[in-house]
Amino acid sequence: MELRSDGQVIGHATADADGAFQAPLEFTTFAAGRHEVVADCGVELTGAVEQVVSSSTGGSANGATLALLVFFVLAGIGLVRMRAGR
Repeated sequence: MELRSDGQVIGHATADADGAFQAPLEFTTFAAGRHEVVADCGVELTGAVEQVVSSSTGGSANGATLALLVFFVLAGIGLVRMRAGR
């Protein structure tokens, strides 16, 4: 399935037998705020992710930020899917 935000492809995933999936997301641009993420697997599932700006004294962004973003996207998609009754 294809994962999109603001019309841009930000990832791909394959669901398991139960319909669950995980995927890293790669945004090509960064704009702080709430962004809708759509998982298109024949039926469109939507969730949201918050992009935040933080400051640091050096170094690069860590994997914890990406993991947090992925968690909220997947949690949102799961909630929408539960409400839709599969």
